[in-house]
Amino acid sequence: MKKKILAVVVASAAFMGLFASQPVQKQNVQAAKNTKTAKKTTKKAKAKQISVTYTLKDTTKAKNKQTLAKKTFKVKKGTSVFTVLKKAWKVNYTKSSYGVFITKIKGLGNEKKKLYWTYTVDGKMAKVAADKQKLTKNKSKVVFTLKQNVQAAKNTKTAKKTTKKAKAKQISVTYTLKDTTKAKNKQTLAKKTFKVKKGTSVFTVLKKAWKVNYTKYYTKSSYDVFITKINGLGDEKKKLYWTYTVDGKMVEVAANKQKLTKNKSKVVFTLKQY
Repeated sequence: MKKKILAVVVASAAFMGLFASQPVQKQNVQAAKNTKTAKKTTKKAKAKQISVTYTLKDTTKAKNKQTLAKKTFKVKKGTSVFTVLKKAWKVNYTKSSYGVFITKIKGLGNEKKKLYWTYTVDGKMAKVAADKQKLTKNKSKVVFTLKQNVQAAKNTKTAKKTTKKAKAKQISVTYTLKDTTKAKNKQTLAKKTFKVKKGTSVFTVLKKAWKVNYTKYYTKSSYDVFITKINGLGDEKKKLYWTYTVDGKMVEVAANKQKLTKNKSKVVFTLKQY
């Protein structure tokens, strides 16, 4: 009887052990699958990584195409050129609807001096901003080059020449107000000197110097000004009128028609009684 009971117990234990081992086996199989999947994922991830080399160059120095720095990275395929650049060096930039505009890399770059950064990928000039350009090829070579915008430099040079010419065209003129109606003949009331553009009218400068009252007399194509008062002085009823000379010569045209062409000219407006 005892033998039968022992046999039953052993058989039951074996049966229970068989069922108990099945979940463990299933777990082991699943774990193996997970490990295999993880390895495949890792392998695919590595397969998607590419190697890229970044170089910084400066063509604005004495030695043309001077290499400043060079670094190689392992990056995910499809990463933007700009993302890697920021990891490599300190970058200053501005944003626009077209993408980022790089102003400085490692502190180098100067908009006022027209020093800008351009870049190439595998020797080809990029047509989009650095944040729009994706890295897709293994062992790609990205080169950022600091250049001086030649056209901008030419424009700056031209602007300087134009300014120089404009200054060369400027002349110095001295205006004097006199009053001969007072006890002391030819009494000087005021005197001012100006830097003006060659060809400016006598009247234009006069208005800048003092308060002027005048009337216009129109012709078919233009008009002449008739000055009635300067600084409040002048009286048509009392026959007090202003006349003027340029370099000692009485002028026969209205002040708005007389042009200033000679450097250091002397313009004298005199109040007289007629």
